[in-house]
Amino acid sequence: MACIPGRLSRVQVSFDNGTSYANLGGIVDASLNGNVDELEITSHDSDGIREYCPNHLDYTMDLTLRYDEEEPSQNDLLNTLFPSPISFKLFFLIENATGRRRFEADAFITTDTISTPLDDTTNIDVSLRLSKVRLGVVP
Repeated sequence: MACIPGRLSRVQVSFDNGTSYANLGGIVDASLNGNVDELEITSHDSDGIREYCPNHLDYTMDLTLRYDEEEPSQNDLLNTLFPSPISFKLFFLIENATGRRRFEADAFITTDTISTPLDDTTNIDVSLRLSKVRLGVVP
């Protein structure tokens, strides 16, 4: 079994409609979450057992970042919230020996939390809604 360290993953963001991308700095954790909607298709012919079929696929992403006021991409990301949320583009790259699996999407922030614990560093937790997700492999 291959061992792919999570620390090799990258999230790149674009705030100019994909013309240029920058690495999002300070990432501690990046989780890509997929979900398939289900449609119930139970009928009188189902013998009393519910039946389902898959429908649309959607993705969200959860990020934990070490807060750094001097990290430009973090500031740009947080600035998308004020005065109102705006969309941006992102790449999520998972690197391994044979190439990088790439998830490209439009995104907007749905929740954000800045924590300042007593015995740890300041973190930002951000949840993103992804739209128009495109999957591929970077050569």
